[in-house]
Amino acid sequence: MLKFGMFLMACLVAGSAHAQKADAISSPALSRCAGKIGTETRMADPAFVSLGLDGVPWLTIERVNDTVGSQAISTTVTGTGYRRKRDGTTVPFRFTCVLDFRGGALMFHLSPLMRNLGDDLPPAITVEGTATYLEKMALPRGVELQVQLLDVSKSPTGEVLAEQVVRSGWQVPIPFALRLPKDTSLAGRKLVVTARLVLANRVLFQLKEPRAVNGEDLQQSLALTLSKV
Repeated sequence: MLKFGMFLMACLVAGSAHAQKADAISSPALSRCAGKIGTETRMADPAFVSLGLDGVPWLTIERVNDTVGSQAISTTVTGTGYRRKRDGTTVPFRFTCVLDFRGGALMFHLSPLMRNLGDDLPPAITVEGTATYLEKMALPRGVELQVQLLDVSKSPTGEVLAEQVVRSGWQVPIPFALRLPKDTSLAGRKLVVTARLVLANRVLFQLKEPRAVNGEDLQQSLALTLSKV
């Protein structure tokens, strides 16, 4: 147990040289880590509001060859995220998630930031908003919101600049917050946001068209309405 605790701390502090590539929102690693903490949170607090895990550029994936007890582990995923309370406030955290060789999430460990002691997330440009849908139906268990901020100035498919996976307590609208490093240059970029609700790799709802993002949108909350697929 002591060895495993030291292993977790090393992951949280050191990170990895192997950064997640630009298709991160659809990465099984990010989704499975979100599923692990989402399930654990829901079991501890059935009425929880939401939690989000950041992907590119804040996510790091490292291939390892180690064990947790008798279980072999293949991957550690480290990054940042937040829990949203019922009063609307958020608690940011850093996390480490451990995957086995089948890609299953064995363990999720988070460390809340001590903001009163000056510990906070890196400065960022943030695109915030909410996602909802018009159909009168409840969200099924295990659904997640996947949101990406893309630069489509050079390619229709776009370059992923920021992304997030959100697990909610089946309440809509679902809030999200896409974070870019503060020093990111937006000059000459054509920004759009895409969003979809996904269950076990099956898209249930999504934006019909990517939502264009301009300078004014960085100062206000985006309201996205997803359509049933």
